[in-house]
Amino acid sequence: MDWLRSIPAFPDVSTVVVVDGGGTGSRAAVATGDGEVLGYARGGPTNSRSAGDDGAAENLRAVIGGALADAARPLSPTAVLVSSASVDTEAHAEVLADGVRKVVPGPATVAVVADTIGCWAATARLEPAVAVISGTGSAVLAGALDQGSRRYGGWDYVLGDEGSGFALGRAALREVLLVSEGRSDGDALAHAVRARLDIRETDELFDLVYKPEVDKAYIASFAKDVLRLAADGDRRSGALVEEQVRLLADTVAAAIRDFSGIHTVGCFGGIWNVPTYRTRFTRAVVAASGRQPTLVYPGDVAMAGSFRLVVRQKPGGGPGAAEDAAVERFEAGLLAAKGSPA
Repeated sequence: MDWLRSIPAFPDVSTVVVVDGGGTGSRAAVATGDGEVLGYARGGPTNSRSAGDDGAAENLRAVIGGALADAARPLSPTAVLVSSASVDTEAHAEVLADGVRKVVPGPATVAVVADTIGCWAATARLEPAVAVISGTGSAVLAGALDQGSRRYGGWDYVLGDEGSGFALGRAALREVLLVSEGRSDGDALAHAVRARLDIRETDELFDLVYKPEVDKAYIASFAKDVLRLAADGDRRSGALVEEQVRLLADTVAAAIRDFSGIHTVGCFGGIWNVPTYRTRFTRAVVAASGRQPTLVYPGDVAMAGSFRLVVRQKPGGGPGAAEDAAVERFEAGLLAAKGSPA
């Protein structure tokens, strides 16, 4: 699905709602077209795979309703852009669009897209770019306004999640088994994992891992042991990190090859806070692509990216000082709202 090309024109941006939806929670902001944030709210997950279709749609309705209620005056949204996890098909998008319509009646223009779109839009001010999201899981999105967009990876933990915290955490847990069988010399990593789990016998690992309550986030928590030891020079941990950054860099290189004019790679997610991962990934991208793209780390600005997309799609919209000023004002208002107790 080409989510970038699916975004419609927004004829009226006088009252804009943008939503960042995920697997553990969601956020919504309502703003004027020139970037003044009027209301903000946090809510439940909008990921249909974790919350179910009905639950995701209801959480989306509630978080938008909360943002509207947070405003100082009654508002009638005119443009709504939702970016959410688990939006892979038009059918998924329509489930969430139904939730929007329950709280935003009338002629508002509503669009629902994948969560990677907001990150892409925040990478290079809507210029051709690649967005790489790596935290618990991973996904890559390449796009350009004149070429559309395409996802690479993002196949979740059974089929994908290369270069993610989950992939590294799973490798750490496997190291306990491999070391016990004499198939690896990663003793330092195996010891760190056993200490974290407080186990003495390898067979105890099964009882701790194969339980319904053990989720992706728990497995991903063991990535910190791999990354710490890799930074300290542990050979085996370093090799595991190199393997995962190579897989993720190969994904990025495929995206760069498919689009013209890409010079910027935006990196989003918690794993980019680790210097050794950044350094190794940068080398791997150059090796895989044969290019030296600019890597940027925009931080938590996906909602600002979504807001820029809406403003760009208004009548007469285009890059320039007015758009930049509106986005900067929106970012400042969003930062203030997120810091408030509400």
